[in-house]
Amino acid sequence: MLPSIDLATLRLCSVLASATFVVIFLTLWRGRKDQFHNVHWAASLLLYCVALAGLEWINRPDDVLVRSLLVAVLTASNIPLSTGVRLFAGRPLWRWWMAVPPAVTLIGFLLPHMAAMVGIAMPQGSEQSLAAVGLALGMGVFGADIIREAGRAVPDGYGGRIAGIALLAYIPCYIIAIVGEILHFATPSTLAVIALLSDQLLLMLLNVGLLAMPAEAALVAMRESSWRDALTGVYNRAWLAGAHDEYLKPGTWLAHIDIDHFKSINDRFGHAAGDATLAMLADALIVATQDSELDCAGQVVRMGGDEFLIIMPNASSHAAQRLVQTVRTRIGDLGPFNWTVSIGLTEVEASDQTLASAVERADQQLYAAKLAGRDRVAA
Repeated sequence: MLPSIDLATLRLCSVLASATFVVIFLTLWRGRKDQFHNVHWAASLLLYCVALAGLEWINRPDDVLVRSLLVAVLTASNIPLSTGVRLFAGRPLWRWWMAVPPAVTLIGFLLPHMAAMVGIAMPQGSEQSLAAVGLALGMGVFGADIIREAGRAVPDGYGGRIAGIALLAYIPCYIIAIVGEILHFATPSTLAVIALLSDQLLLMLLNVGLLAMPAEAALVAMRESSWRDALTGVYNRAWLAGAHDEYLKPGTWLAHIDIDHFKSINDRFGHAAGDATLAMLADALIVATQDSELDCAGQVVRMGGDEFLIIMPNASSHAAQRLVQTVRTRIGDLGPFNWTVSIGLTEVEASDQTLASAVERADQQLYAAKLAGRDRVAA
């Protein structure tokens, strides 16, 4: 039998910890009203506080319906956790299955009493055990959903995963309580004691994980911003430096592109026209990679000035040639004045130790295209 533990003190600790994070989430929302996911997470903790306080201080032991509703609210308090993560990830908020765990908890708690009304006696402690099944189901369903949706929101982040795992970690606690009831080595309050003891660690992990998600997303956005060219929006050399291993394999084709006589465009039409030409070229390259025959999405990189690089992973020679010819055709239709490009085309070789070696080879082909008279492809 578990030693006697002050259940009221444990509930008070969980309520105070939850209330603290309610204040934190609402404060964050007041500072950024567009981050409404904080309201969802605060609502979850507020529901949890209400349920715990009700179970402790509503002194109506004979009112089965009230107690069953409060236990169901414990499970339902996980719904705003999940909807908050879904809102953060830009996903649909409500799914029908979200209503299942609270319903199972409510029915499980009421079932022994309904059975008694028709003369069927169920084992003592059945209401706690059946309610624990609903609570465990809720932790599993919502924990898995948080992990999945957080992975979509911040693919390389850990905050949402920690929050989801914290919910899943409650499940063994409920299993222990259920087994204890069945094998009669636990007190009637075992379920509450184990859950509240788990709260002292898991509640902290859950909320810290949720708090980490926006910070991780902000870091990803900053990193992505540092990898983007300000004028054209395509990737820059800093991104290319980190893309070494992903594209360093045969089957990756590189097209090094340069605008012919770009200086004369600036001199004749002004730098604004030159910038517009660069932006039009970048757009044409992006559209060409999207409409191409490549097995994987191509990437466009501004190497500097009027030079661009198209990376074509898992491409055939035919697909690479078709793509660069498509680029030349699109550029011929752009206007508002006539301009052309020269292109150097090469494939990454097995002997290449770095992607820079293949880029250098594409640059040499580009130089050959310019020596041959410009407005052409050299491979």
